Formats: sequence, C-alpha cells, structure tokens
Amino acid sequence: MRILAMADLHGRSEELSALRGVEADLIAFCGDLHNLDRGDEARRVAEALAGLGPPVLIVPGNMDPKETAPSVWKAAGLRIVHRRSHRHGDCGFIGFGGMVIRDPMRLQSPARYYHTDDDIYRSLTRLYGDISDCRRKIVLTHQPPRGSRDLIYSGERTGSFGLRRFVEERHPDLLICGHIHEDRGYGEIGPTRVVNVGEMRRGYAAVIELDEGIEVGWIEP
Repeated sequence: MRILAMADLHGRSEELSALRGVEADLIAFCGDLHNLDRGDEARRVAEALAGLGPPVLIVPGNMDPKETAPSVWKAAGLRIVHRRSHRHGDCGFIGFGGMVIRDPMRLQSPARYYHTDDDIYRSLTRLYGDISDCRRKIVLTHQPPRGSRDLIYSGERTGSFGLRRFVEERHPDLLICGHIHEDRGYGEIGPTRVVNVGEMRRGYAAVIELDEGIEVGWIEP
C-alpha cells in the first residue's frame, strides 16, 4: 500500500499540481482542505483534490465549514471517514477530524468541527472494533496526539490527550495527522508511527509505504 498523505491546503488548490504523477494507491487528507471556503470556491478545491486520481479518504479540520464541507466532498467523490471506518485491501482506516476545544461555549458552534478529548477517545475506541481484524490499522486525524508532533513555535504541546490515550491503549500501526504546521515529521508512541504531514499550502506532503514495515518519504516545495 502506497499512501499520498497531506493536510492543511487551506484552499490553495494550485499547490496540488505539484503532486500530479505521484504514484499512490490512496490519498489520505487530514483536514483543512478549505480556509472556511464555501460555494464555488469550495467545490473547485474539492474537485481538484479528487482530480489527482487515486481514491481520497478525508477527515475535516478546524477550518473546514461544517455546514457545507460534507456535501461538497461527497459531490466531488471524496470518502469522508470522520467518525467512520473504511477498508482498503488488508488495511483498515478509522478517522476523526477537527480539534479539541476547552471552552464549552465554542463546542456548540454549528460551523466548526470542535470536540472534547473524551469524544475523540470514545469514538475511535468504538470504531477500532470495525478494523480489528485488518492486517494494518491506520488512524486519520487532524490534530496530533499530545506529545507527538504537536509542538508549536512557543514551545507548547497542543495535541489531544484523548487521542494519545486511544493510541496507547489500542496501538494502531500508523497515525497520520496535520494541523500543527511547524512540527512536520514523524515519531512513535510505543509501536505506533505518528506522521505529521506538514502544510500542503506551502508544498509539504508525505508518501507512506506500507509493506513489512512503514517507510515515510517527504515531498517538499
């Protein structure tokens, strides 16, 4: 399995042209395809991603408008795995988009994908049962887990505690994420490889090869 993994395009569909010709069985997009884009602009970006060729699995980010993104993505042929599972060959995928918000008032926003740590933990734990018999188990999120590829410029860790707890308990093979643009790279939580693919708006992405092991190659501007 060869995965072209990216995140954080933020509406800059022209950046996708650099990926034409990259061989992949599947595209994994980890949120913020849009920059609160709506209408024709949102459709154009979704269709550009679908136009790369391979099937696309996508979870939303905090900048993907909740009231319009799902319908635009479905119309473009993108497969949404937010709070859902998907099988591709012997690989099982589960996904959870958006980001953790501490302010209970902001959690009620109808426009943004905000959630609690407990929500992401419970949802992924439930979904894991759908793929427990797959040879490879892969998680797509927008926000990184706490303590792995979640370091912002100030030196603060900003990842999800609930996601970290899920990874430590279930040990998926691979977690692909984005959101923290400045902490692109890979790390490990126990046996789980964590890959923050970087900001596609600036031309960063990754190609992940799943064979006997997991190999990460980087795409740079």
